[in-house]
Amino acid sequence: MSSKAERKSAYVRDLDKPIKSFGQSFFWRAASLWLLISLFMFLYFSHPYYLGQEFENARGLLFKAYVIFCFLIWPYTWFTLKFNYRFKDDFKDPSIIFFVLLKRIGLLFATRDIAQIKGLFKVKRFNNFCLTCLVKGFFLPLMSMFVFHHIGAIQGLLVRVSTPMDGVQLANWFLDLVYNSLFIVDTGIALVGYGLELKWLGNKTKSVEPTAFGWAVALMCYPPFNNTSSIYFPLQSRQEYFLPLTEEQKIFVRIIIVLLYGVFVWGTIALGVKFSNLSNKGIIDRGPYKFIRHPAYASKNIAWWFEHLQYMKGFHNVLPLLCWNMIYTLRAFTEERHLMKDPDYRAYCKKVKYRFIPGLI
Repeated sequence: MSSKAERKSAYVRDLDKPIKSFGQSFFWRAASLWLLISLFMFLYFSHPYYLGQEFENARGLLFKAYVIFCFLIWPYTWFTLKFNYRFKDDFKDPSIIFFVLLKRIGLLFATRDIAQIKGLFKVKRFNNFCLTCLVKGFFLPLMSMFVFHHIGAIQGLLVRVSTPMDGVQLANWFLDLVYNSLFIVDTGIALVGYGLELKWLGNKTKSVEPTAFGWAVALMCYPPFNNTSSIYFPLQSRQEYFLPLTEEQKIFVRIIIVLLYGVFVWGTIALGVKFSNLSNKGIIDRGPYKFIRHPAYASKNIAWWFEHLQYMKGFHNVLPLLCWNMIYTLRAFTEERHLMKDPDYRAYCKKVKYRFIPGLI
């Protein structure tokens, strides 16, 4: 066997090798997972992007969650090892993979051989671990920020309760309340999905989108990347009216929009703790997923057309929205390409044939 093949085999054995003593296994799992989470907390409390005002409440929430985590990681690890341990789970256990990474970093400093680290990237489950960390590390503070954004919007609405309002104002107030409540549910479930991945919940990540293109079309829909995307595909031009709607007609359109976002959130509720962008945490076929494969993308994109309908005068207002529709279509296609590696998803596609609109496409 060549030295290169021997090194690769050693890396695989390193990841496969269990820690035999229960006490050692318990300690090193809990310690390595604690260190991994602590590194992310250090990032959130030191990087200039996360120190911005918009993340202030999110940082507070994440810090409280971190304190709870520091207390619970030890009894949780012991209890899981004692009552829910399966040897095959070790192969994808993030605490063990991170422990091996730390060991290899130590060997790198001792031997000055970069191959100690490079070899790990030839192991599929190590790459999957790294991508899982990127998904969680990026989306967890973002969803926390979104939750507080919608909570703040509802607090502002409740302040206006005592203000006299006519029928149109009251209808708009109520629709704003429903809209923000829906997205508190949506982002709250997403927050749990990213932050609470447990063997007991059955929501461990099986695989993560492996391609740069798949990541690109997903990330360009979220801050800070959508700030750049919106420059090229702006949806904020409201100077020209294509449909001069009455106030009552605008309320009717808003009701349709809220109903469409209700379908969007229904999809999130159906996913539950398995919610995660760019990840396969298990295939579900309940809720709106009984009828189409991408109910969230379909409902959100149709809602955007109703939101911007009255401002569609001129192709310069239509083109950006068509571009965003294309971006979400590409998200659907890249997700399916990734999920098709799972036989459960292939079986699901045979049962649910339509992607966006039942009976059409």
